[in-house]
Amino acid sequence: MENGTIHNVQFTETEKKAIFVMSNEVILADGKVLPSELAEMKELQEGIGMSPNLVNEAKETSTDEALVALHNMSYPKKKILAQILEDMAISDNHLHENEMQLIIQTFKNIGIGGETE
Repeated sequence: MENGTIHNVQFTETEKKAIFVMSNEVILADGKVLPSELAEMKELQEGIGMSPNLVNEAKETSTDEALVALHNMSYPKKKILAQILEDMAISDNHLHENEMQLIIQTFKNIGIGGETE
């Protein structure tokens, strides 16, 4: 993702943790974690301003808690989330079916769908 886009948006700490959780879920969806995915996650953490303490808190956040936080985000933030998850999914240069299904289900769960590009 273009870091400029991320830097222009102020996510709350709860939103940051939720973005971390769902991005991590996307990385794990294909059953393997590659160095390029870890690098993308590190870039995301820096881009949205996650401190090491916040990352540790995010690791204790459940997927359900994350989905509630993401559902409550504004639509412009949800559009940025969509780009973040897509970038995370293709960071290993392959979009796995499980990653795509997880992203689609996430969109449904947080109230975005056909209106996203």
